[in-house]
Amino acid sequence: MNRGRKSLDQLKADFDKFKETKTEEKESPDLVRWNKLSRESQSVYPSQGLLLTPYDYLDIKSLVMLPAEFMEKTLHLRRFFLKLFNHPYRIHFLNQVNKKNFEGPGKVDCLAIDAAAKSGLSLSIGDLAAAVVGADGERVSRSERYAAGPFVKLGRQARTVFVGSSSPDVWNSAAAIATMAAAHCLAGIPRNGLTSDPGRQADLAVEALDFLEETADQILAKRLDKIKVLNYWKRNLMGTLEANPEKALIRAKALWKAGVRTFRVYSPEPGTGVEKTVVILRKQFGKEAEIFAGEIVEVGQAVKVVEAGADGLFVGIGGGGRCVTGVRSGSAVDWPELVWKMRGKINVPIVVEGGASDHVAVTLLLGASGVSVSRIAAGGTIESPGGALYCMDDGGKLFKPYGGEASARIKYLDGKVLPFDIPSFVEGETAKAEMSYVEFVYPTLTYNLHLLFEDAILAMVFRGVEDIAGLHKLNPSPLRRITSSGDFQRKTH
Repeated sequence: MNRGRKSLDQLKADFDKFKETKTEEKESPDLVRWNKLSRESQSVYPSQGLLLTPYDYLDIKSLVMLPAEFMEKTLHLRRFFLKLFNHPYRIHFLNQVNKKNFEGPGKVDCLAIDAAAKSGLSLSIGDLAAAVVGADGERVSRSERYAAGPFVKLGRQARTVFVGSSSPDVWNSAAAIATMAAAHCLAGIPRNGLTSDPGRQADLAVEALDFLEETADQILAKRLDKIKVLNYWKRNLMGTLEANPEKALIRAKALWKAGVRTFRVYSPEPGTGVEKTVVILRKQFGKEAEIFAGEIVEVGQAVKVVEAGADGLFVGIGGGGRCVTGVRSGSAVDWPELVWKMRGKINVPIVVEGGASDHVAVTLLLGASGVSVSRIAAGGTIESPGGALYCMDDGGKLFKPYGGEASARIKYLDGKVLPFDIPSFVEGETAKAEMSYVEFVYPTLTYNLHLLFEDAILAMVFRGVEDIAGLHKLNPSPLRRITSSGDFQRKTH
């Protein structure tokens, strides 16, 4: 027996007890680092800070700092969830998944999708829902699924299914990136807005890595596996690059020097740049680099990008909460069809954005292994740019500005402005990411992630399976096309 190591049964008992017991923190959290982030953008570097531009068009009455006592309670909740996410019992399951190879979803039958394809009908994610199945098996435990992540081999290592996007208004903050990474999620380091400068993006990566070191001292203190878990976290930092070999290589070298080993090649438009950039990155950094690439728009393109060396793919143009690319370009938000077509042809994980986070169960049942998240995870939280500093509207509600990657405010920051100060090709709106006012809840990214984890778990519970691979293998697929009446009935009314 290894001294100091608990048996699996002991770890489970400890996990159950920790999850159900409210522990009082003996020490008040250190607010110094958070206070440095809780300023207007011009006073913060390399994180973004609370950023206001002439193109926001929001009713801002004043700027408000969260009271210190409220901030301390929020940080206590954040620490609880990070300890829960990193409990040794959960890490046991993470290690188990790490030992496995990724197995891409194979082809299965689905009458609803086949019928739509035959009739030329484009199905968006909101057109689908899933039947409840699994009556011939044992009941699937919610708490056991929570303990098991849900984790999936997302690229080179085991991670949860949720992925921080490349949206600067929620992820241009070391606190947001580090918190996401410490929750065992891929965390994008954006390349738009203030981090369009490669030097600032690399500096943000350094700040996020330093934040992780500090978090490890708080969350993993006295743990025998501290270094191992911290290294998992560090590999979750994902630097976003252009789909342009020359520009991407300059940015990637700066990020590599900063300590980043995972990259996302990102182009919101179709073209050969994604494949060419993956080739250059693989040649430059070899097998040590982990590379995700997108946005993929065709199965043939997916095959080429994987052959070029990609460890995972991104799909999903248009469809995000603030995105109007689909409207302005006349494009169908038809990524469900593309993900379905990739079954049996692609053996790397697929991460979906463009509305996937509103439909977690259906996205996973289609064959995706990852769900990209932006505002739903980090919007309006203390971890997002601005920290404890918020805008207040005329009604007294606190919020932070949130614009899509192609919003007027981000175009302005990227310098994509025509004469007479006209932003060029605006394809996103700017809105409010409001602070949560749910009673007994505080505005931390970790709570939002907790809810998303529950969504993924419920997808498994009501299909009678124990992991994401189980959802992928259901045959025939429980996916159904629903009517507007059916959509109404399943919501509160």
